[in-house]
Amino acid sequence: MHKNLNFTNETTLVDRARRELERRFVTLLLPPGSVWTEGSLSELLDIGRTPVREAVAGMAMDGLVTVIRRAGIVVTEISVEDQMAVLDARRVLEKLVSIRASVRCTDDERNQLLEMADGIQQAGETQQVEDYLQFHFQIKRFVAQCARNKFAERALRPLHTLSQRFYFAHHRAFNNLPVVGPAHAALTRAIVARDEAQVARQCDHVSDIADQFTRDLLGTRDNIKA
Repeated sequence: MHKNLNFTNETTLVDRARRELERRFVTLLLPPGSVWTEGSLSELLDIGRTPVREAVAGMAMDGLVTVIRRAGIVVTEISVEDQMAVLDARRVLEKLVSIRASVRCTDDERNQLLEMADGIQQAGETQQVEDYLQFHFQIKRFVAQCARNKFAERALRPLHTLSQRFYFAHHRAFNNLPVVGPAHAALTRAIVARDEAQVARQCDHVSDIADQFTRDLLGTRDNIKA
């Protein structure tokens, strides 16, 4: 995964701890159902316990982990049914922030978005899943910031993290990186172009891809059970 991508302004130790925990959450280095302590996470990240504790508390509020007193920090399981609910919420909120961002982005922000669009397209076309997820993480966070709506931005963050983990866990089943990478690039470029109608269409297209991916996976799982 690229290490030199730095389009956000998060600089505090709590931000760093949250970002590193989310990255490991998404790539299953913190496996679903696994149990951790503050000490073990602090050692894993090489960050002090206090910022790790605050980062974990935020993740618990967002439903990414559960903190059980005297037992530890439990990473949430992956659920197809939960993912369908996540996608329903994302469909509405992402269209809102994408359209708002297309109007409110500064010229400098548009230049950064163009760079991200090139990155996610290349990651998709070359089927580099970790690079794709890194660009996906940055684009989604950055677009939400550009929308200048802190409530929508806050609501979307855990939804994106859950979706990214779900995709990482199952992407090999359908091998659609060459489709989703360019689709997200097209949406990002529509935001840069201030084309609100195209942004809305591309948002629906991206949502439809994610929805179909999840429904196909649900159908595959049900067929295996049968």
